[in-house]
Amino acid sequence: MQKVNNIPERLFLTRLSESYKCRAGDNVLLECYVRCQRIKSIAWYANGEPVDVRGVRIWHRYDPATGHCMLCIRSVLDCDSGSYHCEATSRDNVVETLEVKLTTDDRDKVWKKIPILNMAGRVMPGGAKKLMTSCPT
Repeated sequence: MQKVNNIPERLFLTRLSESYKCRAGDNVLLECYVRCQRIKSIAWYANGEPVDVRGVRIWHRYDPATGHCMLCIRSVLDCDSGSYHCEATSRDNVVETLEVKLTTDDRDKVWKKIPILNMAGRVMPGGAKKLMTSCPT
């Protein structure tokens, strides 16, 4: 891992909110940016399960030229509430994970749909497997 003034340089460039609340039926776009020149691979996880690049309702994309990572959820369902993780692996095999907690809330009937969530989450060292083992069950 590269260091600046003896401080390890993070893989993720964004440090934003840890949670997001939406309504069932909303379309959600989770975005983050990584230091693209250092990244070997990007993976997204929904409640601990890998998200397919070619999913129908939930999918992800990564642009290695810009470092732009995104997870798309079309028409959020109540069962989509949970943890979403973007896992970045560097060329020197350092793994860092960005986590977002998504919850659905349909109690506020006057709430307008918010179709896009931009750049939310918190960065954690280690991969999703390490994160899952540290979560109480």
